[in-house]
Amino acid sequence: MDFTGRLATLRQRMEADGVDVLFLTRGANLFYLAGVRRQLEHGTDHNAFGDWACGAYIGRTGGLVLVAPRMGGRFFESEAVDKPWIDRVRLIQESEDPLAVMRQTIADVAPGARSAAIDDRAWTQTSLAIRELLPEAADSLASTLVMPMRTIKDADEVAAMRRASEVADLVWERVTPFLKVGVTEYEVAREVDYQFQLAGAEYTSFVTGITFFGPAGVSRGGLLRATAGRALHPGDSITFDFGCVFDGYCSDFGRSAFVGEPSPEYLRVHDVVLQAQAAGIQAMRAGQITGAEVNAIARQVIADAGYDAHFTHRLGHAIGVTVHEAPPTLDVVDHTVLQENMMFTVEPSVFIPGRLGNRVEDVVMVTQEGGVPLNRASHALQIVGA
Repeated sequence: MDFTGRLATLRQRMEADGVDVLFLTRGANLFYLAGVRRQLEHGTDHNAFGDWACGAYIGRTGGLVLVAPRMGGRFFESEAVDKPWIDRVRLIQESEDPLAVMRQTIADVAPGARSAAIDDRAWTQTSLAIRELLPEAADSLASTLVMPMRTIKDADEVAAMRRASEVADLVWERVTPFLKVGVTEYEVAREVDYQFQLAGAEYTSFVTGITFFGPAGVSRGGLLRATAGRALHPGDSITFDFGCVFDGYCSDFGRSAFVGEPSPEYLRVHDVVLQAQAAGIQAMRAGQITGAEVNAIARQVIADAGYDAHFTHRLGHAIGVTVHEAPPTLDVVDHTVLQENMMFTVEPSVFIPGRLGNRVEDVVMVTQEGGVPLNRASHALQIVGA
């Protein structure tokens, strides 16, 4: 990954927008720009002393200081090794005032700063501190600088996303033998997550979604998986929605299965969903179509079959360093013209609670000739023995 080049482009954008200092949390934008890997958050508001002041402070004309808490700081020190574009790692000691550390760090990377761009997901406590330190500064969102860069993937990013999609394909292959009557949604989701670990993924890119549809009872799919979930019965259909982070980039994958002999209606629905996806992918020609238009093309296939009321979500979303990236999306509200090397999921579905569910999802790259799926797993309906 050309992190030096990305930082140079960022600073050009900062110059054009008059931004003196950029603050990034320890998240996706920091990984994209400087290669500092992300750690999983564990649902706690605060973990270490001064963590609200921690992140990357980047100056317009140079300087990148990574501020980290003393507790757990070794991780960030190791991440800075062999990254000459990171000036230093500054650990906040418990004896220090985090606000004073922020003041000194901003002065080091952007002396006399009069404008700041702040990561969209920064804590309010962080934003208020920057405002206190730079009371005359104009504040803006970091996304206005970074997201246009992240939207178009370069060759290294495309290769990383192919690897992440290959891992998702492999997990699908490994998890299908686990399906049998009596297994629960939770058990299947746990097996998916376990197979990702075995395949070398950093972690899942979102909460794994396994949903059973059929007359046997209401699924808990989509809810917090603190309970065992519904058991699998003959005549059930199963939808899969899972992905991973691999080499810092995300995959997002979906397929469907059926227990026993599928009904003629279910086979028809499965074929309609595949046709809708194929139509959407074929239409994704760079410079020639908007996200809303791609969504409409795929949705029309499902509407013509009489199931439009049961396709209840957007056709897809941008994907890259995070699994759901900022717009553009493949949705009725997005009129952005698609550009070459944008990456989207394409994921039509038909969900009828208590009856059936069917979905397919692949990561797709926009090209001049149309969309190119990164996944290679078969779209054939997976049959589970009853």
